[in-house]
Amino acid sequence: RVTLDGLNSAHAILLQADSGEVLAEKDADSTIYPPSMTKMMTALLAIEANPDLDTPVTLPEEIFPALQAQNASLAGFQPGETATVRDLLYGAMLPSGAECCEALARLVSGSESAFVALMNQKAAELGMKNTHFCNPIGLTETEHYSTAADLAKLLQAALQNETFRTIFT
Repeated sequence: RVTLDGLNSAHAILLQADSGEVLAEKDADSTIYPPSMTKMMTALLAIEANPDLDTPVTLPEEIFPALQAQNASLAGFQPGETATVRDLLYGAMLPSGAECCEALARLVSGSESAFVALMNQKAAELGMKNTHFCNPIGLTETEHYSTAADLAKLLQAALQNETFRTIFT
């Protein structure tokens, strides 16, 4: 059995990648706010919905003022700029680009609220029983929560997707 002695995080889980066997955990079932970890779900759903990663997407100008007002992390795309789905996926995952997540959500579902419903549906399908999403970015909201154990389920499923795995790693 592995120990997590000296780990600074209050919540953690270590799984055997192939089997999902829990090797070690530290308060893995307590509710936490999943800021950037939310972007894993956003990216996975965008990949599943858009197998053509070269699809062009124009970043909606109207999303930028709210994201800037909330001090959301941005990847550096400009309002009205056109990028590919691939570029937005990398922008969402590497620098935690909120504008990329918003653009992908709108591409997949037409609106943030419809995409959030899809996120919660996928969470239920993955057995993430202690997770509820309110936005595709990970901005802190009272009803936007997960657990380390649920996020491990998401990551384990997402890593089965070759495109996600390539971007993530």
